[in-house]
Amino acid sequence: MRHDLASLKPAPKSFWTLGKAPSPQYTFPSTSIPGMAFALLTSVPPVFGLYTSFFPVLIYSLLGTGRHLSTGTFAILSLMTGSAVERLVPEPLVGNLSGIEREQLDAQRVGVAAAVAFGSGALMLGMFALQLGVLSTFLSEPVVKALTSGAALHVLVSQLPSLLGLSLPRQIGCFSLFKTLAGVLTALPRSSPAELTISALSLALLVPLKELNVRFRDRLPTPIPGEVVMVLLASVLCFTSSLDTRYNVQIVGLLPGGLPQPLLPNLAELPRILADSLPVALVTFAVSASLASIYADKYSYTIDSNQELLAHGASNLISSLFSCFPNSATLATTSLLVDAGGKTQLAGLFSCIVVLSVLLWLGPFFYYLPKAVLACINISSMRQMFFQMQELPQLWRISRMDFLLQVPGLCILSYPTPLYFGTRGQFRRNLEWHLGLGEGGTETSKPDGPTVAAAEPVRVVVLDFSGVTFADAAGAREVVQVRERLASRCRDARIRLLLAQCNASVLGTLTRAGLLDRVTPDQLFVSVQDAAAHALGSLTRSRSREVPGCSK
Repeated sequence: MRHDLASLKPAPKSFWTLGKAPSPQYTFPSTSIPGMAFALLTSVPPVFGLYTSFFPVLIYSLLGTGRHLSTGTFAILSLMTGSAVERLVPEPLVGNLSGIEREQLDAQRVGVAAAVAFGSGALMLGMFALQLGVLSTFLSEPVVKALTSGAALHVLVSQLPSLLGLSLPRQIGCFSLFKTLAGVLTALPRSSPAELTISALSLALLVPLKELNVRFRDRLPTPIPGEVVMVLLASVLCFTSSLDTRYNVQIVGLLPGGLPQPLLPNLAELPRILADSLPVALVTFAVSASLASIYADKYSYTIDSNQELLAHGASNLISSLFSCFPNSATLATTSLLVDAGGKTQLAGLFSCIVVLSVLLWLGPFFYYLPKAVLACINISSMRQMFFQMQELPQLWRISRMDFLLQVPGLCILSYPTPLYFGTRGQFRRNLEWHLGLGEGGTETSKPDGPTVAAAEPVRVVVLDFSGVTFADAAGAREVVQVRERLASRCRDARIRLLLAQCNASVLGTLTRAGLLDRVTPDQLFVSVQDAAAHALGSLTRSRSREVPGCSK
């Protein structure tokens, strides 16, 4: 009987469930403080970063399908939005502005940032209406990592003036990275010793603490809240030493209490910001869908890419009415919340409560917080993105089932398509579904097959790779990870996996991805016939001797 595995799809599952809430030690530094820090990248006052850490998170928690996803402010989107804000509402050439002039300038900038969020949200809702979630299939993990790593470098350079206490105009357009570096080097003699000292001490504390949290995450009962410690120390030091008045250290200042009044963004700005909203919408969907897929694969559940478009489109459009700037899923806070024990959308609702408490009661405690500390938090939060660059050499080395035949105890699966980033998730889900190895190791329903198969459970599976003409880095890693993830479940179900008729190019890619570290030579076969003969002999011997279990 012939079955095309590429056409088999797992049944949809409920995407909104309750689970464990993360600990406050994680939630406070992972939501409130980075929100204010990323507001600096957007060129708006810090309090609007808190708004963007509240409203979008609340909306996504109700609509999103990524159980482990943390949404809110994201460095890449903040940097892109900040470029649009600086281009449309540039800093006046006149040096010092009066209080009223500064408020008017900030209001105009907030309006532009909210309009970009409104435009990008409307575009994603349009993509949802057209059911364009299928585009997530073509989001390669190496491409997304390259995007985020490059953006991390831009964030680092853009924060150099704040680290050094330099008042420099923000560079936009082509070669802005090099223009900023040139401006910083030219103005280096004018650096503020006080802010330079604050930045050095902040990084000297934040970077080692983040490394300790990562290296000893299994041993620490709770992570060390480095951001909270740094904020408290810097605020107390600035207050007691009057650094803002004596050395002109820039501070956060007064954070308005309460929630903002809903306000429709200036629709007259939409034609001017359309060219900025489109890339923001695409990056939001690309990063969010990719991150959701990574955690869905890791914890064995599925996401609905069209529902993700609806969730992120609604969160951007609705939150723009409350003066929020563009938002998406975030790499750093997602990792933090997962480590804290967050397993479902309940973690997002819990973080909303924390941010709301800051907006209602804790805002005055941030008055004397130096902005240089926020810049350091921005840079330290890019740690994961910088470490992604270490994978570039490995990616360079790795890569520059048409029928189903079942006999008692034997299953031959053919996958007749290239194995690349667009099909890697489908390969794993279809394999698990067909073998009845569903989420949590429980059995799932199988497609109709011969009655003999129902009488005799599958004991040996031969993966026929003759139809896999090409495998890229993402596809090769998926095969290796599938083999590793299914090992224990195969032992429990007494299933043995064999790989057959893999061409030299694909086998070389799989080998460089680490397949031979997890597969023994007696599980690799030149042809399907050889693998089937070996399997049938093994089944015959097992029936006579009743050999228990399946091996790795």
